[in-house]
Amino acid sequence: MGVQFLSSLSDNRNLFACILLCLVALSGCASTEDIGKIQWDINHLRSEIKEVKQSTPVSYQKNEVDRKLSALEEKQKATASTVSDLLIQTQSMTSEFQMLTGRFDEVRFFSEKSLAELTNSKDILNAKVKELESAVEDLNRQIADTKKALSTAEDEQRKAEERRMAAEAEREKKAKEARAPQKQQNKSGTATTSTKTKIKDIYMAGYQALREGKTVQAREQFSSILNNYPENEYSDNARFWIGEAYYKEENYADAILAYEELFKNHPNSDKVPGAMLKQGLAFYSIKDEKTGKIILEKLIEKYPESEPAKLAKKKINKPAVPQKKK
Repeated sequence: MGVQFLSSLSDNRNLFACILLCLVALSGCASTEDIGKIQWDINHLRSEIKEVKQSTPVSYQKNEVDRKLSALEEKQKATASTVSDLLIQTQSMTSEFQMLTGRFDEVRFFSEKSLAELTNSKDILNAKVKELESAVEDLNRQIADTKKALSTAEDEQRKAEERRMAAEAEREKKAKEARAPQKQQNKSGTATTSTKTKIKDIYMAGYQALREGKTVQAREQFSSILNNYPENEYSDNARFWIGEAYYKEENYADAILAYEELFKNHPNSDKVPGAMLKQGLAFYSIKDEKTGKIILEKLIEKYPESEPAKLAKKKINKPAVPQKKK
């Protein structure tokens, strides 16, 4: 609208020029007063035109500047808001990054610490495992030595039993030969000899069954001697072999009781040292090491030179296997 006004103003200016020329042409005809009045009008018109020229472009420019400034202010506000949001987001991300960095450092610290502790625990565990393996090897060797010694002792007992049986058979043979010339034989003596022979046959059957691993059959034979012919010359041996039969079956509780019957009824039997050894080992087998050790110590004290006492010393003096810590 300002541009149109200026264009209109330019056209009016030409019109005023024409009017001015006409006035000049007519000046010769007009009076001096009229001319002065016209001159004043012209000057006033010029002044108005000048004011219009000066005011109109400035007002237009000011409006344009104000409009542009308003637009810039809006953009500035929008930019400031965006920058503020970005700053807030940046601060938040920085805070989260610092927190994550702290957590990472913490996790790394504990991971390195746990790894070091795990490595240390592994070394300790390996050392304990080696210690246990060494102890187990020693124990296995001692068990093997003990089994070998027990086997040797059992063989010696068996051989001694066989020698005793052979000697008894020889005595019976000589006694029979001595009685042969006699024309009459005492009937009670014949009955006694027959009973002894029967007991011996039962005993030998039980002994042979035990050697063959038939522990139940052997125990039945030995028990029949004790039940049917109480307190005969085979009673102590029968009680000992009953205990051995239970021991071979790993029925340690009944073996302990059988050996106890031998101690109670035949305290002076030559089977007592071997029975004490086996009874002590039976207590060890049922995890009653305290009682087992007491019995073996009594064996060593009472029969120090016997083979069972030597085996008992090895058992008592063996190093204990270290217990695994929980």
